Amino acid sequence: MSERASERRIPLSEFIRSLETIDLTDPAASSSGNSLTSALRLSCSLAHEICKVEEETGRSPTPRLDWIDNIAVYSQSNNNAKVNIFDTTLLPDEDDDICIELLPCLFDYTENEARHVDGIIYSLGIVFYGIFSGGERPAELELKQIDDINHGVENGTEELFEDFNPFQQGGSIDPAALSIHQNLLSDYNLSDDDSTSYDFTFQEGDGPRKKRTQNGNFNMCSVRVELLKERGIPRALCDLIANMLDCANGTLCKDEAYHDISEVRDDLQLMLDKPSIYLHDQDMGSLSTNGLKFGGAVFGRNAELSTIKDAYLRAVSGDSEVVTIYGQSGTGKSFLACEFTKYVIAGGGIIMSGKFDQLQQGKPLSALASAFDHYCGILLQTAASKQMLAQHMNHVLGRDAYHLANLLPNLATILGLESHSTIHDDGCINAHKRLQYLLCRFVEVISSTFAAPITLFLDDLQWADSASIAAVNQLLLRGGVASQTTHFFFLGCYREGEVNNCNPLWKSLCNNSLVNARSTQVKLDNLAEETLSTMVSETLCLSPRLTRSLSSMIYHKTKGN
Repeated sequence: MSERASERRIPLSEFIRSLETIDLTDPAASSSGNSLTSALRLSCSLAHEICKVEEETGRSPTPRLDWIDNIAVYSQSNNNAKVNIFDTTLLPDEDDDICIELLPCLFDYTENEARHVDGIIYSLGIVFYGIFSGGERPAELELKQIDDINHGVENGTEELFEDFNPFQQGGSIDPAALSIHQNLLSDYNLSDDDSTSYDFTFQEGDGPRKKRTQNGNFNMCSVRVELLKERGIPRALCDLIANMLDCANGTLCKDEAYHDISEVRDDLQLMLDKPSIYLHDQDMGSLSTNGLKFGGAVFGRNAELSTIKDAYLRAVSGDSEVVTIYGQSGTGKSFLACEFTKYVIAGGGIIMSGKFDQLQQGKPLSALASAFDHYCGILLQTAASKQMLAQHMNHVLGRDAYHLANLLPNLATILGLESHSTIHDDGCINAHKRLQYLLCRFVEVISSTFAAPITLFLDDLQWADSASIAAVNQLLLRGGVASQTTHFFFLGCYREGEVNNCNPLWKSLCNNSLVNARSTQVKLDNLAEETLSTMVSETLCLSPRLTRSLSSMIYHKTKGN
């Protein structure tokens, strides 16, 4: 074995002891959080490697209690060369290079298929216990080993000494001991190629540690994870390990028990990808007071949200854009629009939102007036914004601003007027057309005053009145023509089946030739069962494996609506 080759791999048990012990309850252990993430990634890599071997070769490792001594760890550098693992500082953003290899001796055959699967999960649970405890073995296994020895249960056992060191400081090298040591190291050769050998470099002065017995009969015993809980390991992770170890007594029901290593791997990956949901302990006090929070994320609508964002960006660039979201009642149209408005506000855009009411269809421009007036109410909260808008409105609209003040009470306050005050009519023949014109001018003033694109969102378009749709058409037309100063984007929602697509109002709204606007329609269907399962899982902060039955029940009741 060459010196270069011997520096490349070490047993997992040695690697674990080289890491800082995880103790999240110790304020002085400031890096324990990083160590937890590193240990979690190492565990996930191990589960992934087992699944990979099973998929590629069809073979599974044999259940046994000494897996931790028969798994090799090495570091993969950027140039694809394997380096000494002890020369690498394992940090959360660097430990993706830590790789796992399973020794061939783990792949013996066993006779009971069902028992074999439980045993594999149990054996991996013992390894995870060691990883998160800093290399300690469960006390229950130590007591069982002592009990077995006292009762002479050592059939086919092989005594192994951890960290056997024939090179003790001040001592001489015993050739016989060295031969035994080399025989032990031979178990870690994965091939005839020196590049796959393991590193068993021992620190000077180390002596042999406690004796470990490898039992070919492999009898599982119940193991508690109290030590991990005492060290502040997150409850979800403790439950995962306890679940794996509870295969020994068979007390878990079907939904709770792991049936495959791939399920373990998937749960660990979720903890890595979304630790705030699946790893870290939840604030039970807040949950008991405020209850579960729904609607904090978009599920199954990312493609639709991207389509709306793309249209908005085109509008910001100067194009005139119309996007309508449609679908059955309850499919999340308004929620998707709300998520989009967050994106607009985060990018410095202006949102004006209104909602048509079935009971106010006889009141023209009600939703538009509500949207613009609400925005004026926001401006009232800032003195500087209020003053800027008042100056620009008086300069651009002059006396005509009084007509808008009757429609928008908050604008009247900004201008220092009394809403619904008596205004002398100048003989305008069509008051609706005048208001449409003034609303367009109002949008232009807002856009130029605050140098931001404007998005108008109107919900429940199926109840829109003709005056409102005509006003939207004018806004789109003027937004396209006056694109040098005004960037306008329209987003609307309506219920599928409640709008006659032959209605001339809709034809005018979506008629590109009339308003020179690009029209995009986004249809929302009911959520797929898998998407609903993810939503339930993340809402409850539980693995999809544990919420599968509940998700299935909800889906069959609601069909994803």
